[in-house]
Amino acid sequence: MMTTALSGSIRRIAVLRANGLGDFLLATPALRALSFAFPGAEITYLCLPWMKPFVEGRYPYIHRSLVIPPYPGLRRPYADHTAAAREADEFFQSCRDYGFDLAIQMHGGGVESNPFILRLGAKHTLGLAGPGVPRLERTLTYQFYQSEIMRYLELVGEIGVSPAGLHMDAPERPGDEYRLRLSWPGAHAGDFVVVHPGASDPRRRWPIERFAAVADYVQQRYGYRVVVTGSLAERSLARDLQRCASRSVIDLTGQLDLGAMVALVRRAALVVSNDTGVAHIAYAVNVPSVVVYWCGNLITAGPFTRGRFRPVLSWTLNCPSCGARQCRCKVSFVAEAPLHEVLGHVDDLLASENLPAHAR
Repeated sequence: MMTTALSGSIRRIAVLRANGLGDFLLATPALRALSFAFPGAEITYLCLPWMKPFVEGRYPYIHRSLVIPPYPGLRRPYADHTAAAREADEFFQSCRDYGFDLAIQMHGGGVESNPFILRLGAKHTLGLAGPGVPRLERTLTYQFYQSEIMRYLELVGEIGVSPAGLHMDAPERPGDEYRLRLSWPGAHAGDFVVVHPGASDPRRRWPIERFAAVADYVQQRYGYRVVVTGSLAERSLARDLQRCASRSVIDLTGQLDLGAMVALVRRAALVVSNDTGVAHIAYAVNVPSVVVYWCGNLITAGPFTRGRFRPVLSWTLNCPSCGARQCRCKVSFVAEAPLHEVLGHVDDLLASENLPAHAR
C-alpha cells in the first residue's frame, strides 16, 4: 500500500475541491479518512473565495485553506487576462515554494483540474481522469455514475487510505447561531420547516408553484412556520414563492452565511429542497429532508439511508425544451417529480408526535 511507503514522507497535502458547498460536504468523508491515515500531515484545502471563511476553523482535518486563482474551468478569469495570468503564476510559484508532498485532485474528471494539480509541483499526485485527460502519478478512472462519497473514498484508497465512516460533516461553530438570530430573532428549534427552491443549475430546480404548495401544506396541516432560504441571487425565487403561496413565509434569502445556514438547518423540523447544498447540510446534521432529484443525480449525490432522508425523482432523460439528451438549455429536468410524493414523505416525516408544541 502506498501509505506505508509514504507515511513518513508526507507532511504537506494539498486537496483541490474548488466547487460548491454540497460538493465539499460530499468529500468530507474522504478528507477525514485522509487525516487519519496521515495524522502528522498538514492538509491544505484549495477552494473558491466564498468557501474559505466557512471551512476555516470548522474542520479539524483542514489546517489551511487557499483560494485558487482565476483558472479556466475552475474559477472564472478576470476580464483583465494579463492580471489573471499573473495572479495564477504567482499562486503556483508560491505553492511550489511551499513544497507540497502530495497533491490530490478531488474536483472531477480532470480536464482542467489535472493540469492545475501538476502546476503545484508536488512530489506525488493523485486524482481522477476521464478519457483523453492528462493522468497523474496515481490515477483512478472517472465514471460519472458513482456516489461522490464513495468516489473520493475509493480515490484515497488508491494510496492505502481506509474509510473512517461514510457520514458527511457539517459542524456548527460558536457564532453560527448568533448570526442566525441576528437575521431571524424568532428562530426556535423544531417549530419551522425550511423550504429551499433554488439550485445553481436551473435543470435541478423544481417548479416554484410546487414549493409554494408544500409551504401552504405544512402550515395548514401541521402548523409549522415556513422559512425560505437561498442566495442573494435567488431572492426572486422567494418572491415568486410568496406570490404563489396563500400563506406568508419567512424570507431569509441572501441573509445567512454558510455557518448561519448550518445553524438554521440543524434547528429545523424538516427541509424540503432541490438537490443542492442545503439538502446536503440536512443529511450531514441528521435533519429529516425531502429532496427532489433528477434520477441520475441520485446516484452521485443521494443519501444512503431512507429513515429520515427521502428522495423524490424525476425520470426525465431528454431536454424538455429541445429534446436532446445533452444540451445547454436552462430548463428544469425535475419538473415531473410528483407533488403528491413530496407531500406523502412530508406526512410520513412530520408525524403527530413531532408536531411543534403550539400546533398539538
